Order: sequence, then structure tokens, then C-alpha cells
Amino acid sequence: MARLLAGSLTQSLGQTVLVENKGGAGGALAAEFVARAPKDGHTLFFATTAQTSVTPFVQTVRYDPQKDFAPISIYGTGPNILAVSSKLKVATVEDFIKYAKANPGAVKYGSGGNGTIGHLAGALFGKRAGIEIMHVPYRGGSQMMTDLMAGHIDMYFGNASEILPMASSDTIKILAVSTDKRLPNLPDLPTIGETLPGLVVEAWNGLLAPAGVSASVQGILEREAIKAVRDPAVIEKLQKLGIVPGGSTAAEFGAVLQKERAVYRDAVIAAGIASGG
Repeated sequence: MARLLAGSLTQSLGQTVLVENKGGAGGALAAEFVARAPKDGHTLFFATTAQTSVTPFVQTVRYDPQKDFAPISIYGTGPNILAVSSKLKVATVEDFIKYAKANPGAVKYGSGGNGTIGHLAGALFGKRAGIEIMHVPYRGGSQMMTDLMAGHIDMYFGNASEILPMASSDTIKILAVSTDKRLPNLPDLPTIGETLPGLVVEAWNGLLAPAGVSASVQGILEREAIKAVRDPAVIEKLQKLGIVPGGSTAAEFGAVLQKERAVYRDAVIAAGIASGG
């Protein structure tokens, strides 16, 4: 996704935009690097929900997600899908909650590891639904999907690209999407919020600049980022990846950051993870 955006910006800005991968600490090292970069708009952060709204709560970081970055635009959002093993014989979110309440502590859900979006989404779902479910962390999605299909775990919050290809199988049942609105390509799939109002868990990818960048530069970057994601060819590529194209304004992006920070703080507490901030 970052390379796709870089290609668009290279053309529209008339200067080369390079993608530099800085791995480590769940993206925290990349975030710190950009936070300390010159405030001229030439060093940007292609961030995810994790670095701004999750990682600072679960580990000590050397940047302030609220003060060190200026929002530019959300490039795309990856909806999380609530899927359960078909062995449970449930058809709706309401059915699943009733089953979990009737079998306290017996229901297990998988995730890609402690502190991941899947882990926190499951914990928050359990808290809001008033059910007791056991977290089972995995090192990767493939084994987790295998165990879900076999009924070794009961539930999984996964991204659309993982789960939707299995939608036609009879081994899992897709119950809901965690976005605030139903997906255009899946209009019959309800949102979790239709059962548990206000429960929205999304993972976005977006562009941030170091705080202090001039308003004029921020405005140029916002305009070009929005234009890039509205290109029909880009929209098609993102949708094939299971990504909902973005295109938010900087102000809209800032509002998302403020709102979801409270959501993930609640999720971290529900998951029982030591808070880093």
C-alpha cells in the first residue's frame, strides 16, 4: 500500500517519493524516526492504527502519538470480520453471545499475538457483550485459520483478506464486520454495532507528517493523498486487497485518531495488558 501511494505521489508532486522500511518494535522505531525528522514535509510516516492507538498503551515508546504527528489522510481501512467455527451451530452475533454465556470460559478465540488488533478486538467484544472468552495467541494466521476451521478455537477477528476467501466453505461462519457501516460489497453482512452499539474496531493505513509542518505543506500533501486514493485504478487495487479506500481530510483523520485512542485504551484494559502510556 505504501508503494502504491508513493507511486501516485511521485507523479503528482513531480519528485521521487521513496519507501524506506524501518522495522522493529511493532512500528514504534519508524514512528520515532519520523517524529524526530525535519518538519519540512519530506519525511512522512505511512502509519497504521497500531503505532498511534495501540503500541503506546502496551509498551514504552519514545514518541507522543498525540503531539508528535500531524495527520494528512487515511489511505485505506481494513475491516475486521468476526468469524466462528461452524461446529458452534450459531448463525448470528446474538446466537454466539447466548452460546458463550451458556458456556462461560469454554469459548476460545485466536489472534496473531498479544497486543494485536485481533487480540484487543476480541477482548473488547467480550467485555461489551458481557461474556467470558479465552484468548489463544498464535504466531501466524495460517495455523489459526486451520484451527478455526477444525473447531479447535471458536472465534477469530481477522482481516477481510484472510477470512472472505473462506466464506463459501462450510467450516466457518461469518457473523459480522467491525466497521461502523455495512460493507458495500457485502451489504447483507451486519455490523457488530447493530448488536453491540458503538463497537467499531477498524485498522487503517494513513499518512502522517512530523508535528510542526507548515499548514501550506500539510495542505498540499492532504490534497495529493486524497487525489491519489480516488484514482479508479488505485481503488480497484485496494479493493482486491480487501481494503476499503480512504481519502479523509486531515481534520477527519485527526478526529478518528482522537476517537479510537479511547476505544483501544478500553480494549487494552479489557485484555489485561500492562499499559505503556
